[in-house]
Amino acid sequence: MSRAGDTAIAAEVQHRRTVVVDVILLLMRNGRILLRERVNTGYGDGAYEPPTGQLADQETIVETAIRVALAEAGIAARAENVSLAHVMHDVSGGGRIAFFLTVSGWQGEYTSPGARWFPVGNLPTNMLDRSRVALRNYAEGMRFSTYPAFGPAGPASFSARPWQDAFSA
Repeated sequence: MSRAGDTAIAAEVQHRRTVVVDVILLLMRNGRILLRERVNTGYGDGAYEPPTGQLADQETIVETAIRVALAEAGIAARAENVSLAHVMHDVSGGGRIAFFLTVSGWQGEYTSPGARWFPVGNLPTNMLDRSRVALRNYAEGMRFSTYPAFGPAGPASFSARPWQDAFSA
């Protein structure tokens, strides 16, 4: 038994886009943020970014954050201390959605080689651009952005106010 349109629906389903989901932790203390140097990843090696991991099958965003905190930073986090900071749709390549999460009240100290605390107002020049843009957007109160940021008139312009001030609390 067949219904009209079954073929069209099946064709649409086959062409759905798959998107990589990144979970990126914004671990901050006293106006400083923990960043790791990328090594042996095949993309952006030598550049800094916050501790990052990809969503695994059957894993929630918060479970990923807890796993990444421990594996990438040596920090024990609890689910109730994980909060959404920013969501970025990265259309620069094959398509990625990045969830930038803050973690408060963690236990332990970072143990990852290549991890360092940087003043939010003095981030390293060799930082992945999308992470730098997401930090700025988060500090300016944006909860969602697209990377690269293009508006109706071309690249988006951002305010000149010192966005790093938002992290000084």
